[in-house]
Amino acid sequence: MIFRKRYTTSTRVKGFREVWGGVSVVAFFLGMATIVVSILLGRSYAFYVSFLAFSLIMTLLWRKAYRPLVFLTSISASIPIPIARQQIACNLIFALWFAILNMKYIFRLPKWIYVTTALVVIGILTSSFNWISDNFVRSLLRQGAFAYNFFLAPFLLLPMVYLRMNDSRDHAANLQGLLFCLIVPSTLILISAKLFGSVANAWQASLHIGSLGEGYLEYQLGKVIVEFTRTAVGFILAALICASTAVTVSQIKGLYRLLAAACLALNTFLLFATGSFGSIFASLCGLAAIFFTQVHTINIKKALLSVAITCCLLLLIYGLSPPSTKEYLAIRYEHRIVNTDTDRLTLWTRAIDAFLEHPEGVGLTYTVGEKIKSNPHNDYIVYAVSYGAIGGLAYPFLVAGLLIYFFRSRMRRTEDNSALAINLAGQGVIVALAVNSMTDNIGANRWYFNVIWSLIWYSYFCSKAAQREQVPKKIKHKKGISRRTAFHEESQQTLD
Repeated sequence: MIFRKRYTTSTRVKGFREVWGGVSVVAFFLGMATIVVSILLGRSYAFYVSFLAFSLIMTLLWRKAYRPLVFLTSISASIPIPIARQQIACNLIFALWFAILNMKYIFRLPKWIYVTTALVVIGILTSSFNWISDNFVRSLLRQGAFAYNFFLAPFLLLPMVYLRMNDSRDHAANLQGLLFCLIVPSTLILISAKLFGSVANAWQASLHIGSLGEGYLEYQLGKVIVEFTRTAVGFILAALICASTAVTVSQIKGLYRLLAAACLALNTFLLFATGSFGSIFASLCGLAAIFFTQVHTINIKKALLSVAITCCLLLLIYGLSPPSTKEYLAIRYEHRIVNTDTDRLTLWTRAIDAFLEHPEGVGLTYTVGEKIKSNPHNDYIVYAVSYGAIGGLAYPFLVAGLLIYFFRSRMRRTEDNSALAINLAGQGVIVALAVNSMTDNIGANRWYFNVIWSLIWYSYFCSKAAQREQVPKKIKHKKGISRRTAFHEESQQTLD
């Protein structure tokens, strides 16, 4: 079985209801089956209605069986179809049902999250003077969907979903959730689209100069379109590379490391094929953060060995890449590095001018300018242009808060290798996101956006569980075993 079965009954640790074995396996296969159904049905009312009913029923059924619900919600982040005309990401439907049924959790979030949420609300209100049009209902639905996907989701809804993971003490099971419910599903869809999908916009991509059109492709997989444009897919590939590397280099079960290494290889190949230098640089920064933390938490020789193995794997993937990929990377290298293209500076300047013209915000938008429309390619600027001087602070504040947490948490060493792997994954992903947000837009794709933030919040709360875990002083050593082992033996005796 994918998910180990340690106990046959439910247990409680500080109010956290753990459901072992079979139910978690059911959650995994239900989530994967939902992804397959979405690919087969595509955007259809049959899928929309059935998913809304399915998500509500499962939320009601597993409202107290928290781990299976978290696993199912995490897998649903990888469903490549947004729900309804206003395009709400599927995992946010689960989050909505959960929030309605468990409103009490909104008051249990870390206090610093309320600051970002307050900034969000102020930004939406100040910008409403510009985005509310004569067609009030249409503008409200449009901006409401944007705010729901790109503001409420990462700032409030997803933290509520993953909040109770900080009460979990089974770090091995938490690692299984990270690997099987967040890393593997998106990796499988992306590689399947690349290898087995058909190009859906060949003519449009050919309009771009020479081989640069390779970075504007979209693939049709079944009845869904999987976007492979550099700006959109680079973000999620960088995040998946960092998360899978964290698992690969950790001292955990060999099978998990092998599976994570396969995901690392596949996502690296896809990132090379995409040719996004901004995302490549961001992923390298995330990997550097992972290895830097490893040096301070484990034997330095093991950390250097991890660096060497990862570098060899990346070089091997590049060497095995087809000639067309290498040629495309060479064109991108000449375009970005040799010619030192400064188009980003031009785009940022134009976006800053738009912000100064409307400091109160104009509502979420990825284009600026009146006569010449352009994309700012910078998330920090996009949020400022969209939600003004106050609301625009929310995104950098959120990213900075998470960076501070993960880098401070490395100072509080954990003895559990699974918990360390999750912490490294969260740290690598948030570093990659912080860097990549300077050159691209994470909100270019709702699926990718919510997978990345699910990775971050899942790792955040699982990491908090490991940091909070203290071995009581009253527990004495038994001969030949550690205090941690003695603690777990005593805990098992008191389980319900």
